[in-house]
Amino acid sequence: MKRDRRLRGLSSEHHHALVLARAVERQIDAWSTSDGARLRDRFDRQLEPHFFAEEQVLLPALRAAGRPDLCERVERDHARLRRAVTRASAGDASAARAFGAELAEHVRFEERDLFPACEALLAGEILDEVARRAPGESSPES
Repeated sequence: MKRDRRLRGLSSEHHHALVLARAVERQIDAWSTSDGARLRDRFDRQLEPHFFAEEQVLLPALRAAGRPDLCERVERDHARLRRAVTRASAGDASAARAFGAELAEHVRFEERDLFPACEALLAGEILDEVARRAPGESSPES
Protein backbone atom coordinates (compact mmCIF):
# COMPACT_ATOMS: atom_id res chain seq x y z
CA MET A 1 0.00 0.00 0.00
CA LYS A 2 1.33 3.39 -0.95
CA ARG A 3 1.47 5.64 2.09
CA ASP A 4 0.88 9.41 1.98
CA ARG A 5 4.34 10.95 1.65
CA ARG A 6 3.86 12.86 4.89
CA LEU A 7 3.37 9.64 6.85
CA ARG A 8 6.28 7.80 5.25
CA GLY A 9 8.71 8.76 8.00
CA LEU A 10 6.53 7.22 10.69
CA SER A 11 5.72 4.27 8.46
CA SER A 12 9.38 3.57 7.71
CA GLU A 13 10.08 3.65 11.44
CA HIS A 14 7.71 0.70 11.70
CA HIS A 15 10.21 -1.41 9.79
CA HIS A 16 12.84 -0.61 12.43
CA ALA A 17 10.35 -1.43 15.18
CA LEU A 18 9.67 -4.83 13.63
CA VAL A 19 13.41 -5.50 13.39
CA LEU A 20 13.69 -4.62 17.09
CA ALA A 21 10.77 -6.90 18.00
CA ARG A 22 12.39 -9.78 16.13
CA ALA A 23 15.78 -9.13 17.76
CA VAL A 24 14.16 -9.25 21.21
CA GLU A 25 12.44 -12.53 20.33
CA ARG A 26 15.74 -14.09 19.19
CA GLN A 27 17.50 -13.07 22.41
CA ILE A 28 14.73 -14.07 24.81
CA ASP A 29 16.19 -17.40 25.98
CA ALA A 30 19.28 -15.65 27.32
CA TRP A 31 17.70 -12.30 28.31
CA SER A 32 19.82 -10.26 30.70
CA THR A 33 19.93 -6.83 32.25
CA SER A 34 22.48 -5.79 29.62
CA ASP A 35 19.99 -6.82 26.91
CA GLY A 36 17.40 -4.83 28.81
CA ALA A 37 19.65 -1.78 28.92
CA ARG A 38 20.19 -1.96 25.15
CA LEU A 39 16.46 -2.33 24.60
CA ARG A 40 15.76 0.67 26.84
CA ASP A 41 18.28 2.75 24.89
CA ARG A 42 16.76 1.83 21.53
CA PHE A 43 13.26 2.40 22.87
CA ASP A 44 14.18 5.87 24.12
CA ARG A 45 15.99 6.84 20.92
CA GLN A 46 13.68 5.27 18.32
CA LEU A 47 10.23 4.56 19.69
CA GLU A 48 9.59 7.39 22.14
CA PRO A 49 10.01 10.12 19.47
CA HIS A 50 7.64 8.14 17.22
CA PHE A 51 5.10 7.78 20.05
CA PHE A 52 5.45 11.47 20.90
CA ALA A 53 4.69 12.58 17.33
CA GLU A 54 1.59 10.40 17.27
CA GLU A 55 0.42 11.49 20.71
CA GLN A 56 1.01 15.20 20.16
CA VAL A 57 -0.16 15.58 16.55
CA LEU A 58 -2.13 12.63 15.19
CA LEU A 59 -4.23 11.63 18.18
CA PRO A 60 -5.71 15.05 19.00
CA ALA A 61 -6.63 15.51 15.34
CA LEU A 62 -8.14 12.03 15.08
CA ARG A 63 -10.12 12.58 18.26
CA ALA A 64 -11.49 15.83 16.80
CA ALA A 65 -12.30 13.96 13.57
CA GLY A 66 -14.52 11.56 15.49
CA ARG A 67 -12.21 8.56 15.93
CA PRO A 68 -11.58 8.37 19.68
CA ASP A 69 -11.58 4.57 19.37
CA LEU A 70 -8.32 4.65 17.41
CA CYS A 71 -6.83 7.15 19.85
CA GLU A 72 -7.70 5.03 22.85
CA ARG A 73 -6.15 1.94 21.26
CA VAL A 74 -2.91 3.79 20.47
CA GLU A 75 -2.73 5.23 23.98
CA ARG A 76 -3.32 1.80 25.55
CA ASP A 77 -0.69 0.20 23.31
CA HIS A 78 1.88 2.90 24.04
CA ALA A 79 1.28 2.61 27.80
CA ARG A 80 1.57 -1.18 27.66
CA LEU A 81 4.80 -0.99 25.64
CA ARG A 82 6.28 1.56 28.04
CA ARG A 83 5.49 -0.67 31.03
CA ALA A 84 6.89 -3.75 29.30
CA VAL A 85 10.15 -2.04 28.31
CA THR A 86 10.62 -0.84 31.88
CA ARG A 87 10.28 -4.38 33.22
CA ALA A 88 12.36 -5.85 30.38
CA SER A 89 15.13 -3.34 31.03
CA ALA A 90 15.38 -4.75 34.56
CA GLY A 91 16.05 -8.20 33.10
CA ASP A 92 12.50 -9.58 33.05
CA ALA A 93 12.48 -12.02 30.11
CA SER A 94 8.70 -12.51 30.15
CA ALA A 95 8.25 -8.74 29.87
CA ALA A 96 10.74 -8.69 26.99
CA ARG A 97 8.77 -11.45 25.25
CA ALA A 98 5.54 -9.51 25.76
CA PHE A 99 7.20 -6.33 24.53
CA GLY A 100 8.31 -7.96 21.27
CA ALA A 101 4.90 -9.48 20.57
CA GLU A 102 3.00 -6.32 21.50
CA LEU A 103 5.28 -4.09 19.44
CA ALA A 104 4.77 -6.24 16.33
CA GLU A 105 0.99 -6.21 16.83
CA HIS A 106 0.99 -2.44 17.43
CA VAL A 107 2.87 -1.82 14.19
CA ARG A 108 0.36 -3.97 12.28
CA PHE A 109 -2.52 -2.03 13.85
CA GLU A 110 -1.03 1.33 12.92
CA GLU A 111 -0.31 0.31 9.34
CA ARG A 112 -3.66 -1.44 8.85
CA ASP A 113 -6.00 0.90 10.75
CA LEU A 114 -4.46 4.08 12.16
CA PHE A 115 -2.56 5.43 9.17
CA PRO A 116 -5.34 4.78 6.63
CA ALA A 117 -7.73 6.66 8.93
CA CYS A 118 -5.24 9.52 9.20
CA GLU A 119 -4.92 9.69 5.42
CA ALA A 120 -8.69 9.71 4.98
CA LEU A 121 -9.68 12.09 7.79
CA LEU A 122 -6.91 14.52 8.62
CA ALA A 123 -6.23 17.87 7.05
CA GLY A 124 -3.06 18.40 5.08
CA GLU A 125 -1.72 20.78 7.72
CA ILE A 126 -1.82 18.00 10.32
CA LEU A 127 0.00 15.58 8.04
CA ASP A 128 2.54 18.30 7.23
CA GLU A 129 3.20 18.73 10.96
CA VAL A 130 3.71 14.97 11.34
CA ALA A 131 6.19 15.08 8.46
CA ARG A 132 8.12 17.88 10.16
CA ARG A 133 8.38 15.86 13.38
CA ALA A 134 9.24 12.46 11.89
CA PRO A 135 12.69 11.65 10.49
CA GLY A 136 13.36 10.12 7.13
CA GLU A 137 11.60 10.58 3.86
CA SER A 138 8.43 12.15 5.21
CA SER A 139 9.28 15.80 4.76
CA PRO A 140 6.65 17.78 2.87
CA GLU A 141 9.24 18.82 0.31
CA SER A 142 10.04 15.25 -0.80
